Amino acid sequence: MDKDFVVAIELGSSKISGIAGRRQDGTMQILAYAEENTTACVKRGVVWNIEKTYQSINSIISRLETSLKAKVARVYVGVGGQSVRSYKSLVKRSMMTHSYITKEAVDSMRDESYEIPFNECEVLDNYPQDFLVDQNVVADPVGVMGTNIEGEYVDIIANSKILQNIKTVFSNTSVNIVDVPVAPCELASNVLTDVEKRSGCALVDLGADTTTVIIYRNNIVRFLVTLPLGMNNVNKDFESSLQLSESESEEIKLKYADVDPQRNDDPKEGEVTSYTSSDGRQLDLVVLKTVIDARVNEIVANVYHQLLRSNFFENLLGGIVLTGGGSNMKNIDKLFHEVTKVDKIRVANTINAPFVKASGISQPTFETSRGLTILSLLMSAKEPCGMDDTTVKPVVNTVVPDLIEQMDLEEEKKRKKMEQDKQAAADAQMAISFDTLKSRIRHEIENVETAISDVRKFGKDKKIREAASNVAERAMNVITEEFQHDVDILSGKEKYKQSASEGVKLVEKLRKSNDELRQTIAKAKEDNKFINRIGKWINDIVNDED
Repeated sequence: MDKDFVVAIELGSSKISGIAGRRQDGTMQILAYAEENTTACVKRGVVWNIEKTYQSINSIISRLETSLKAKVARVYVGVGGQSVRSYKSLVKRSMMTHSYITKEAVDSMRDESYEIPFNECEVLDNYPQDFLVDQNVVADPVGVMGTNIEGEYVDIIANSKILQNIKTVFSNTSVNIVDVPVAPCELASNVLTDVEKRSGCALVDLGADTTTVIIYRNNIVRFLVTLPLGMNNVNKDFESSLQLSESESEEIKLKYADVDPQRNDDPKEGEVTSYTSSDGRQLDLVVLKTVIDARVNEIVANVYHQLLRSNFFENLLGGIVLTGGGSNMKNIDKLFHEVTKVDKIRVANTINAPFVKASGISQPTFETSRGLTILSLLMSAKEPCGMDDTTVKPVVNTVVPDLIEQMDLEEEKKRKKMEQDKQAAADAQMAISFDTLKSRIRHEIENVETAISDVRKFGKDKKIREAASNVAERAMNVITEEFQHDVDILSGKEKYKQSASEGVKLVEKLRKSNDELRQTIAKAKEDNKFINRIGKWINDIVNDED
């Protein structure tokens, strides 16, 4: 085997995968593929268990080398996970006099844009956006005459611990890391068409533990966020509420999930209406589908909220593209259309660049959305990854206990800083989850206020009153123990006091609105009874006269 092949590794929430390929006549030839289950070592795209991740990586590299009949010296490792997000920065320069703007000045501005106000994070990538030269918007300011220049940049940032853990794992393997490309950005670059990237398009990667939203416009990454919500949330609900195993929960989800907003659950003649669990219980399919609907709707609602927050929602002329394992859920595109009202929604089943699989490679199925991230990472690889005399990496220790000992020494040096970073990250994560809860409360307030308006207009209609009563019954369910716990914690954090206060005010508004709804329903009922009594009285008088 020649040494000019390239190798990429994806650290996913459901599996770690490795792939090797070679470019030939403009086409990527897939030469080898291997994967390992990662439920115990990678959570939400972040290395959680160093030892088990190390073992999985070694196994994958060994299996790739067996298939390739060659040694692997270097790899590209995709980075993703729940803390990966975009941060917008603005850099200003005064040229002092009206003069040509030089490349050196623009490069200096970009260097400054890498400085971010988050000690616990580092910049993974950087995308220049637009420039303002003396109030004139320009795409490339080099050579333009001007006195003052402003540059807007989008930094893709992540918690430093993500890269630190990746480097710790690979430091005791036999391979070096060539680069750590941002997995969501590579996926978007390879899945979105040129027209979509130019006209404005959002890619939504529906993963197992996380959901990533990335927006392109004018061929530039404009926004990226990773939500700590994934399709495994459905499984967790099954496991906790119905005491089902992980494998059985996944089986139910894959077999019965259908999130069509117009779905009719009325059973047809001869149709199965229940699922028999491994312990013999009969579980109503309507109940199971309701659980699936609740969790998937929560994900879609949060994606919609992020699209609005990006300030690019009105510019998504290319629509929304869905990918990831969750995009295979039946009618997921219809649900996104129902929630976002975006007409152009498609599910991406392949990448744009041509590729072929060598004989004997059955997995992954690259014709579905499940294997697109690892394939995109492979497409980003440029340097050959085969071993030669100049790329041999001396391995002093590959024994896992020695790796743990090394980690302990490093942790001792950085313990205080890491504890602070951990607390800051936990606070930030809690704040993100709290924002999600606030979004749900706002949604319930809108539902309640809409119900009040409907009852006031059509209070005579019994169905309207019943629907409003249902809204009132479930409205307060959004105020959970988790919400109150987050309020108590965040209220004591200076950085998040305002957010906590806003949450308290939203709860109070929801309570008042819900009370008003109940009163409006009661009044409508009384008014309707009075009208009915008047009508009966008039009928009685008419009948007496007859």
